[in-house]
Amino acid sequence: MQDVHPLILCGGIGTRLWPLSRTEHPKQFQRIDGNSETTFFHATVERHRAPGFADPIVAVSSAHVATVLRQLSDIKCPARVLAEPISRNTGPAVLATALTLAKTDPASLICVIPSDHIVKGDLPANVLAARKAAEQGHIVLFGVPPEYPETGYGYIVDGGALDDLTCARKVASFIEKPPVEVATALIDAGGAYWASGLSLFRADVLISEFQRLDPQTFEAVKNALDHGFETEHAFYLNAEALQPAANLPTESIVFEHSPRTVIAPLLVAWSDVGAWNALHHIAEKDADGNVLSGDVISIDTRNSYVRASGKLIALVGMDDVVVVDTDDALLITTRDQAQQVKQIVKKLESIKRRELAQHMRNQMAWGEVRRVQSGPGYELRMMTLRPGTMLPIAEDAASHRMVTVASGAGLLKTGAVTRPLRIGDNFEVPAGETAAIYCGPESEMQLVEVVCEVVVEKAEAVATLQLVHS
Repeated sequence: MQDVHPLILCGGIGTRLWPLSRTEHPKQFQRIDGNSETTFFHATVERHRAPGFADPIVAVSSAHVATVLRQLSDIKCPARVLAEPISRNTGPAVLATALTLAKTDPASLICVIPSDHIVKGDLPANVLAARKAAEQGHIVLFGVPPEYPETGYGYIVDGGALDDLTCARKVASFIEKPPVEVATALIDAGGAYWASGLSLFRADVLISEFQRLDPQTFEAVKNALDHGFETEHAFYLNAEALQPAANLPTESIVFEHSPRTVIAPLLVAWSDVGAWNALHHIAEKDADGNVLSGDVISIDTRNSYVRASGKLIALVGMDDVVVVDTDDALLITTRDQAQQVKQIVKKLESIKRRELAQHMRNQMAWGEVRRVQSGPGYELRMMTLRPGTMLPIAEDAASHRMVTVASGAGLLKTGAVTRPLRIGDNFEVPAGETAAIYCGPESEMQLVEVVCEVVVEKAEAVATLQLVHS
């Protein structure tokens, strides 16, 4: 019997978990709580290192490949990494994985698993219990029996028994994030499940459904694979070829339109941790109903979530609050308003605050810079990036930058596109634009940078750079 291939999806930003989750450091790579070093990604990978499962495949933005490699190394887990150069939601990543596995075994079983959920219970056993349905050509969606009328989740409605299977049931309909009165009615009527985001299917089944339902995305993903390239650590899809692919989840492209879709109950405690209140809901609480992590003292405080980082937090006479402290930002809200944190994120974006994208510790700890030479209108610098760190290049209307990789390897992110960097690679950051350089997890990077005032002719700057490296 073949093993199931876990496909761990590492997209998403988790804006409602700000200030922990940032666009450059999203929630799946953050610690689950302040009392443990285990991240959401760690926990997801470890959960499926079980009999019946192959080594994982990790689909991730190219910008976060170094983070994935470092966290896989933390738990000593081998994996294949599929790097996405542009954001295209889950559909293209899932299809790319199916196409890759189908080259050697079209009937390969794939289990799609989000990397930022919390699960308590034997999830692998639940998945394996439904494998017969997937082997027969069904697309199995796992649904969680709802505990309350949650308006932030999608629902899958049970459509009745299947003639030849007891491990799964027909799907009657999909309902996306209903208002509370509809969610309440669904629960009262019975037979509705929270959509968990987990699914199980054969590679060839998914491929055939993509060809039928979205041939343009199928061709785009196939071309992105054919024109992609592989490094020692990851396979990079081709950005230009991937551009026409639909920027949609697999649910919207295939699952909600396929007669092959069935549902299997997921009998575990589950949360997609969409907001801070979800962490309070699923975590173990003290006698006062509080979830406290880090250095926290609470007096006459009940039903609250408090997460300290680096300094003492003391609460007196507080009920139903959320307090989250990070190195450079502090969030205080109530549990019933926790979903509104996304409004803070929108405000940070509108005023271009650094705290939207990065933690202060990540921005300041990337390495060091040394000025080597300067003259009229230019400055030559040597920069060293520590393994696994990120160097942001901020917008500067007065300077044009040219950079050469002298040693090491990493990634360059400009706009929505990320590409690998190797020894000898050159790139430019024009005046008024931004970029980010990510150092790989194995060794430091050495960079040579020429910063030119915009009044300096570009030809002179290029000549300076060539002179330095000659």
